[in-house]
Amino acid sequence: MACMNSPYRLLVIDDDKFLLASLQMIFSRAGYETLATDNGSQGIQMAVEHLPDLVLCDVMMPNPDGLEVIKTLSQQTSTSAIPFIFLTARNEKDHVVQGLNLGADDYISKPFTKAELLARVQAVLRRKAITQTEERTRAEAAIKSMRIELAGLFEKFSVDRVGLAEALAHMVALRDHETEEHGRRVVELTEQMASVIGFSTNEIYHIKLGALLHDIGKVGIPDAILLKPGALNTTERTEMERHPLLGFEIAKPIGLDPATLDLIQYHHERWDGNGYPSELMGEDIPHPARIFAVVDVWDALTNDRPYRKAWTKEQACKFIAEQAGFQFDPRVVEVFLGSGQIEVM
Repeated sequence: MACMNSPYRLLVIDDDKFLLASLQMIFSRAGYETLATDNGSQGIQMAVEHLPDLVLCDVMMPNPDGLEVIKTLSQQTSTSAIPFIFLTARNEKDHVVQGLNLGADDYISKPFTKAELLARVQAVLRRKAITQTEERTRAEAAIKSMRIELAGLFEKFSVDRVGLAEALAHMVALRDHETEEHGRRVVELTEQMASVIGFSTNEIYHIKLGALLHDIGKVGIPDAILLKPGALNTTERTEMERHPLLGFEIAKPIGLDPATLDLIQYHHERWDGNGYPSELMGEDIPHPARIFAVVDVWDALTNDRPYRKAWTKEQACKFIAEQAGFQFDPRVVEVFLGSGQIEVM
């Protein structure tokens, strides 16, 4: 039953210190990275800080008991999806039912054998791995489908620029009404910015396509992450930050203009080099992406989100001004706020 070189991290919570030490030894020898505590409050804190792949927790402990631990973890966005196994005495069936109703994945009755313990743990982790694999498969299928759909549109409207833009906008709208509205707003504002800065009509067309398709890579992000109403944990954030590269991979085979591809791939880069996915700095960031970065943040701040109300335009302008030279190209910010030709106020 050994799992040598396992990538999984387990968190064990039990106020029986002898049992806790035994469990830690069993799991460590089986190849798991193992965290352990005899305190429910500390267990909750460790789960939030370390984001284990699985929590094993005793039911009957001094407050907070195991039921309170799982209830707390299930209500926090960063820990709600962590698999959970209860360790219970055989006379605690009512607690088992409560735990399962709260979202526990399994329970193990004490006393248990080492073989049973490892088998139950491996079964839960196997289900987690299968779920992750299924999500990746769905994401890959969505990327393939999107690439085919885009290619078809570009072939159909190869000489009809207006028709192509309308078809792309319709494609985006079918997927998400909020994305449709966001896309419409940022395309209009990006066009204004590019015009004031002095791009040609042909260049502005390609920049507009990039603005329209900037988040196309999100079709490859699992819905559990993409549609999560609260803050993302570290693992989820890393996955979400793949979307610019996914978008580039979807769009590149179609033969789009470099300005379009640059905006899709680099619109989350920062002037100070702390952006993603490539950590480009300053003028190494393509100009269309630097323009769109300001527009995208402006639109995000001045419109309602599930996790917050829209900022006032004055608040958003203040933030963008403060981020000149940090998040944003100072010259782009100057145009955005000071030209008098951009409709932000």
